[in-house]
Amino acid sequence: MKVDTQVKLQFHSVDFKSVDFKSNQPIHGRDNEVSIHIVPKVFYPKDEENHFKIIQEITIKSSEFFTLSILAVGNFELLGEVNDETRSSFVNVNAPAIMFPYIRSFISTLTSNLGNVTGALTIPPQFFKGILEEVIEE
Repeated sequence: MKVDTQVKLQFHSVDFKSVDFKSNQPIHGRDNEVSIHIVPKVFYPKDEENHFKIIQEITIKSSEFFTLSILAVGNFELLGEVNDETRSSFVNVNAPAIMFPYIRSFISTLTSNLGNVTGALTIPPQFFKGILEEVIEE
């Protein structure tokens, strides 16, 4: 009897590669509309077969007050025998969802330390679906 081993997704870290913040004027309790734009992509390192990186570009802005841009890279590894369907599920849904709470916490902590410039921002939960664009190493 053959026993299949379960594929495991191992999450290593989230690296914040860049943070760019520009403030036009402090919010000081004013009502403002904040837009959030998140673009997740995937990168497969050629030298590490079962490793992949999720690259999330996050832009948060309130046109009158501020713009915050963040580039976060999540480092993942698949352990076990991996088929294309399993890989696709882990890469396109699970991995972005696993790293998002770290990004959310980072944004909350950063903006709460800015005082009246932005006020503390709490990003709502995000749902990831669809096929991620692949970043090709040049």
